[in-house]
Amino acid sequence: MTDASVGRPGFTEEEAARLAALSQLYSEAKSLILYAEEVDPDARSNLQIIKELRDAFDHLMRAISVRFDASRSPVDDDQAYCSNNLSKAEGHVYRAAFDALDGALLSLRVKIAEVASQYPLEALSQVVPDYWRLKRDLERLSTQVAEHRAGKDVGRQIIATLDRYVEDVTQVKCFYDELLGCAPLLDEYVAKAKREQLGNDHRLFWVSVMAATIGALAGGALAWFAGG
Repeated sequence: MTDASVGRPGFTEEEAARLAALSQLYSEAKSLILYAEEVDPDARSNLQIIKELRDAFDHLMRAISVRFDASRSPVDDDQAYCSNNLSKAEGHVYRAAFDALDGALLSLRVKIAEVASQYPLEALSQVVPDYWRLKRDLERLSTQVAEHRAGKDVGRQIIATLDRYVEDVTQVKCFYDELLGCAPLLDEYVAKAKREQLGNDHRLFWVSVMAATIGALAGGALAWFAGG
């Protein structure tokens, strides 16, 4: 086996800086991927994300293999080859992050709909602060997703686009957390409304019974007087 440390050219300063940035990007993407899996109803891993990370790893290994191949000497072609593969690795990690955000947003929308469907609109609007504003914001954020997806190809604005997408999904997450936090109050509101409705039903029942009784007595009295 060849000792790869002999005559190894190593990475240039620029390549080392890009590798450091790539590792930071991967760390951030990994956090998004783990959160997407956490909020997924079935805690599933996204196969497309796995493919993006696999492809990123493949390009990274191509760059590393050039720089750690003792049988090669540093040439301009190697630098271009390494730079190209680092760029492709970055692109795949970015796409993995976007795919994770897509999955997280979809899961959050499903969860929000599931929680909201358990309560009448009156309870939601009375108990959840700014419910209708939050709901409008949710629809607006969902509309913006199409713009985020359209801008996820690697380019000058990729970092800003990803940051905006993270902010939007964070807002949706906050809405979901607030909805969950209001669940005890919503349950209490619904239970109180049911008790009040039951009380009203009982009152209506006895009012109806009394009205029917009075009506029957009045009818009997009129018939007695008429007969007398």
